[in-house]
Amino acid sequence: MEKPNILISTISPVRGKKINAIDRHSKYIVKVLAPTDLSEALFDYAECFFEAAHRITEFILHAEYPDIGKLDTYFFSIAFLYRHCIELGLKAIGFQYIQDKDDRKKFVKNTRHNPSEILSVLMEKCSWLRPKEELQWIQRYFADLSQKDRESDSFRYPFHIIWEPDDWGGDGKFAIKIVFDEQTHIDLEKFANKFGAAYEIIKKWYNKDEESATEWKEVDPVFIEIGGYYYSQSVVGYKYNRAQFYSYTKAYLETANYLKWYMQQETDRERSDCSKRLFLPMCYLYRNCVELSLKTIWFQDIGEDFQTKCKCMLDNKHSIIGMWKKIKPYVLGAARGTSDEEYIDVIEDYCMQVHTFDSDANKFRYPMSNSMQVYFSFNKRFDFIEIGNFFEALNNILDGIDSKLNDM
Repeated sequence: MEKPNILISTISPVRGKKINAIDRHSKYIVKVLAPTDLSEALFDYAECFFEAAHRITEFILHAEYPDIGKLDTYFFSIAFLYRHCIELGLKAIGFQYIQDKDDRKKFVKNTRHNPSEILSVLMEKCSWLRPKEELQWIQRYFADLSQKDRESDSFRYPFHIIWEPDDWGGDGKFAIKIVFDEQTHIDLEKFANKFGAAYEIIKKWYNKDEESATEWKEVDPVFIEIGGYYYSQSVVGYKYNRAQFYSYTKAYLETANYLKWYMQQETDRERSDCSKRLFLPMCYLYRNCVELSLKTIWFQDIGEDFQTKCKCMLDNKHSIIGMWKKIKPYVLGAARGTSDEEYIDVIEDYCMQVHTFDSDANKFRYPMSNSMQVYFSFNKRFDFIEIGNFFEALNNILDGIDSKLNDM
């Protein structure tokens, strides 16, 4: 198979381009089906995210020429993909037993993204459980996972914005809490194998498979283990770069590019129909990179007050157009008097299209909203090359803006 060139790209936004552009004669068409059963839909999404995580992990761990840079950065998107498939699988099991719409809303609201809390509800609600030993292992594993990533955002953003009360009874102030506050050498092979062990239990549970799971017996229920073979270590938390977005944007963009390339190769050779499973994870990786890129520019390249920066990021949360409007005046200032000035509206159009299509960063992650409204109410066709190139072009130009403002 031809090696992917995912580090170099010349794709840029084009005036008039649409995110959902499609040629009905294209061989790169994928169909996203409107869900008829939310439990089944959640499990289908879990399968998609698990395969995406597995494909990317295989790519970097079994490369002919191992790349330390990929090991140290791709870890973040891999961790999110694996972690998200676990959440989806657990919720799929929950929806098998929780049928009422209001009860489902309450279940999702109360447990949020925390595997430990979701598991606790399942053990209470489910009439069919896994063997005691499996449940004990997965309880311990999820408890440890939740110490590092309770809300499913530790591998999407480099830090959390927190509120620190004033010791003197004042209003307090915003501060940032770094996810990895010290250099950590993570055994990526063990890290992935543990997610695989947890997912094996979840998959058998969902399918009511009475055969015992086996993979959990080979690994400790510890979320992150240190060490391992040199070319299977992900080193995160560099002290000189703790709060920087770079590793995250690089991870999300390049792993999305890899999935796009992989789907294209498989489709061209008529070897598999993996595109229908990898499409949604690819789109989410790209979409999160857009958000990260905008926040990079706002947080690192613009001379606003730190408290103002933090409040803006919290207020806009996942809003692509909200963050774009904050940085637009600075981008216009940098482009004024150059040929780039008239190009700003093209970038804004791209941002608006992404925001309109997925305003809450959930459309590619879940089949339904927290209010149980399905995101795709009818079958929808996409060209995975077209939408992938659209996202990649936007991320490329935002990276260029970041570099320009940083130099200034």
